[in-house]
Amino acid sequence: MVEQLRQEQGPKRAPVRLPVSVARMVRSVLAAAAIMAVSWGVIYLGATQADQEARHNLLMRARTSAALLDPDDIADLTQHALGAGPRSSDTFIRVLDRLRALHRTSEDARFVYIVRPVDGQIIAILDAEPEDSLDYSPPGQVLYPATPGEAALFASGAAGVEGPRTDPWGTWITAYAPIIAGPGDSPVAYLAMDIEASAWPRYSLFQWTPIFLAVAFLAALAVFMIISKYRDASRHTRYLAERDYLTGLANRAALIRAIDRAILKARKGMPSALLAIDIDNFAALNDTLTYSMGDEILVAVADHMKTLVRKTDMVARLAADEFALLLAGVMRDEALATAERIRWSLENLRFEVGGMPVYLTVSTGVSEIRSDTPIQDVAMHADMALAAAKEAGKNRIAFSPACAAPGPNGKSEVYSDTLAIEGALQGDGLLVYLQPIVPVTDAQQQESTYRCFEALVRMIGPDNNVIAAGKFVPIAEGLGLIPQIDMWVLDRVIELLSTQPDVSIAMNLSARSIARPSFLEQVQSKVESSGIGHGRLCFEITETAAMGNVSEVRSWMKRMKALGCTFGIDDFGAGHSAISYLYELPVDMVKIAGNVVQSIRDDSSGRLIAEAINSVSHVLGAKTVAECVEDEECLGVLRDIGVDFGQGYYFARPAPAYEAFSEQKKTP
Repeated sequence: MVEQLRQEQGPKRAPVRLPVSVARMVRSVLAAAAIMAVSWGVIYLGATQADQEARHNLLMRARTSAALLDPDDIADLTQHALGAGPRSSDTFIRVLDRLRALHRTSEDARFVYIVRPVDGQIIAILDAEPEDSLDYSPPGQVLYPATPGEAALFASGAAGVEGPRTDPWGTWITAYAPIIAGPGDSPVAYLAMDIEASAWPRYSLFQWTPIFLAVAFLAALAVFMIISKYRDASRHTRYLAERDYLTGLANRAALIRAIDRAILKARKGMPSALLAIDIDNFAALNDTLTYSMGDEILVAVADHMKTLVRKTDMVARLAADEFALLLAGVMRDEALATAERIRWSLENLRFEVGGMPVYLTVSTGVSEIRSDTPIQDVAMHADMALAAAKEAGKNRIAFSPACAAPGPNGKSEVYSDTLAIEGALQGDGLLVYLQPIVPVTDAQQQESTYRCFEALVRMIGPDNNVIAAGKFVPIAEGLGLIPQIDMWVLDRVIELLSTQPDVSIAMNLSARSIARPSFLEQVQSKVESSGIGHGRLCFEITETAAMGNVSEVRSWMKRMKALGCTFGIDDFGAGHSAISYLYELPVDMVKIAGNVVQSIRDDSSGRLIAEAINSVSHVLGAKTVAECVEDEECLGVLRDIGVDFGQGYYFARPAPAYEAFSEQKKTP
């Protein structure tokens, strides 16, 4: 094979300088013109995409801001502006202060105001501008006639972004968000946000288009004139030097250069991960088959792995049955999910070699690429984790170098942790603790049908001590055991619900469990056969798990809701939570993250975040639960905000099921 490639490459010849001819000039001009046309297309598509993204972000901000305004106050101000009633000075000042605060948090919005469409005209209700400003619009002023698009938007009662639209104040892109009291109600008024069209991404990009195209044409012309002087042999040679001769994948040299680039990107804030993948028992398989058949398997595995990753990822073959995968721009959980997808796919794939069926499994070690990791340690860490995965029984995944370090007994920590967790699953080593979820408002106390709890998994340690989930669940995730734990918890929860007809229980589902279609099907089957009443079983998922595949998760959620299950978003607001996901997923409950709840007393921004989450959730018909409620002061703020439920040490600590059921529910 190597000799064949050498023959295909041909003999080396020194590059020659060709004279500049008319034909070459024509070809270069045509090529440059093609590049210019493509550049224009790229600019147009980029501008369109930027326009759509900017419109989406503006609409989400307008929706969130509208949810923070009291519909009753807006109704009073609207009646006054339309001449149908007196104006309350307290209401006016309260709403104006909130509107100006929202304007300050939206720095790119030139104007923020409240309007009401009347007979094809847009009437000002309240303006955030100072009253002495030339741009101020008093209540009741006719601002401008509604465009056809605006008229259609107002007729539907929905939110939307219109423009560019020109009025006496300039040319604008405007977002309109309805202010409503609840689901199905007609809008009281609309909150409007104006962005200057000149600052809008699409139009600012087009301003530089002529200059960019001119530069692109000249640069392309010069490049093509230079490239045309040289042969392609050197490029082909470099390509072969970075390729594995058998599979065509990147080789070790190419991988090392890519890891070096990944470390540089990590220093700029872009994480990466390296997967070391080894085919289990391949030497024995190679001895059973011929070496040519073994090569066929390696090629088939390589081709299949390429279908499981993104174009931005690099798949490499390092030696014999050892592969590597460099994942760009991923965090730990995404790397583990990819490793699990590859492991599961290869385990369930049937290879045909010489008319014989062949089944394979792989072991995988995963390491993060950080800015402070020396390049020589990246591969070593992945290899150490791979060795730990093989030591623990093969056909599994291990994470990080630390977990592969040998312990005092000579076995790796991964090996010991695997035995401990698998033993707990097979025996009586796991427990379900329950923590109550308590209504905190009078209305919710009256509406609540069941006593509500969250199921929390615990593990019994070697000294009969109870180990919290935060200690062993991350290890279980790295070992690929978390779906088994989730299924074990589901079985226990169903048992508890069958004996407690006045109880509802919420349980967590991990991102790795949700990523498995077979797991979701199994959950559906168990719930169907359980006979649990409607509204008694709630599944909590994180926004990160939902973002992995929104359409599939949404479809499964709808099927489960038809069986009477409910759903909640856990830890909302903890990180980069996107409120837009509340609009896309049919959730019944939103749990406000503990770090947000802990900050609402002393941090005005924390309270504003909690208010936004609570308001948007209520508009969408979802209940809210505040986590980590630890004292009366925190509870009082939550009541003022209007949060429905609370959970935390103030009410009760997690306890075994029999203790949690026997304890009297604490009324706040």
